[in-house]
Amino acid sequence: MPLLKLIFSFEWRQFLRQPAQLLILIFFLLMGFYSLSTGHHFVGQQLSGLDTLVQNQKSHFQELLGRFDADTSTSKGKTLAAQAGLPQVIEYRASPIATNPPKGLALMAIGQRDILPYFDIINSKRDILTPPNAEIANPEKLASGNFDFSFVLIYLFPLLIIILCYDLYAKEKEQQTDRLLNVQSGDLNRILFHKLLFRLLMVCMLGWILSIIGFLLHPKGTLLSGADVLLWFFVLTTYLLFWFSICWLVVVLRKSSRINSLTLLGIWLLLTLILPALMNKLAALKYPMPLRTELVSHQRETMLDTWEMPIKELLVHFYRNNPQYLPLKQSSDTAQYGNKRFVAYYDLLGRRMNENVKKYHAGAKAHNSWLSKTAWLNPVAQMQSLINATAQTDLRDYLFYQQQAGDFQNLWVKLMNSYLLANKKLSRKEVMNLPVFQPAKDETRTSRILTNTIPLWLAIALVLWIARKKSILK
Repeated sequence: MPLLKLIFSFEWRQFLRQPAQLLILIFFLLMGFYSLSTGHHFVGQQLSGLDTLVQNQKSHFQELLGRFDADTSTSKGKTLAAQAGLPQVIEYRASPIATNPPKGLALMAIGQRDILPYFDIINSKRDILTPPNAEIANPEKLASGNFDFSFVLIYLFPLLIIILCYDLYAKEKEQQTDRLLNVQSGDLNRILFHKLLFRLLMVCMLGWILSIIGFLLHPKGTLLSGADVLLWFFVLTTYLLFWFSICWLVVVLRKSSRINSLTLLGIWLLLTLILPALMNKLAALKYPMPLRTELVSHQRETMLDTWEMPIKELLVHFYRNNPQYLPLKQSSDTAQYGNKRFVAYYDLLGRRMNENVKKYHAGAKAHNSWLSKTAWLNPVAQMQSLINATAQTDLRDYLFYQQQAGDFQNLWVKLMNSYLLANKKLSRKEVMNLPVFQPAKDETRTSRILTNTIPLWLAIALVLWIARKKSILK
């Protein structure tokens, strides 16, 4: 213990006397602040958009309720009163919305929230071409990503660790103090380990401080639980330990600082750029990621093909798929602009569109699943997945939300069809009690994240075991 205190005290004084290291630390601190402000601005934009959407929906809903109390002494009032409770008017004026708002950690790891829709307008028409779904992603954004804190943590913090550790032994050797330390302590590796531990604590403190600032910056409209905070610290610390274990392995080989720097930079390039690119290329060849633009194109074709079907054929499909409405079957069902024709059209259109969406989701899940299974080969890719899962900003979280939105839409379609087919209006009480989208919580997320950290810990254990073997040989 006295040796540990002595080395820590010496390393701290040395650190304060080296302006270059202080400037590097300040530089990384500033990059952390900038990345957090970028994430805060992005999350704020999404929250502002959702707030505007919700406020507009509320005002339209109040306008719908006001139709029940319209002044029938005027022609406009009579029109409004006649439209009160019409399901078509309700859907046109105040369709419910399904939202996937950013969580508390989203500003630290934006993930795929910038390229995936975060709200859906729900109606019985199953319109996949609403703005959030029809939006074409910017290819430059897809290529460059966001400069958020997860980027700084995953790609730049390893460079900081390399800068601080590459000459840990070489510096002692070049100053010819290695033999003296070996004679005085009897174990040079022990001294080097304590010096490495000092740097580990310093980098961890930097990451923890920036994380705490991110927690404090999270907007009021986002949820941040204690479990999310603990998960974030756990994942972050695990990743930093992995890179320090890599540095320790290189240090115990006792090579020159030039060889150490080149070796560590080569490992960084391999793990952060080469392996991820190779894995993504293999995933694209084996399980190509379906494009949302292709989905939108297929949905447009489905709409045209379904609309051009004869009315009688549409009704045959409708009553076959919905036998509960057979008692409402009448000879006038084939009216060109009748409710039943439109209900039958949207029912069949919805079923066909759902098949397209299922294929899209199946392709996305297969692509994502293959990447997840192969992520154990690359701790950096595993970290990217873990940190996005912790912030609930990855593809899996979006697909989970989409499943809930689809279930809610099915509920809404069933409710609206019950009024449209019977040519009924909704009462004021029924309008006030219309269903509202309530997002569910993914109960498996925490256990999945903890399980997926196992490959990182196995990699750390393997690297340390190899380092121990090498140090014994030395």
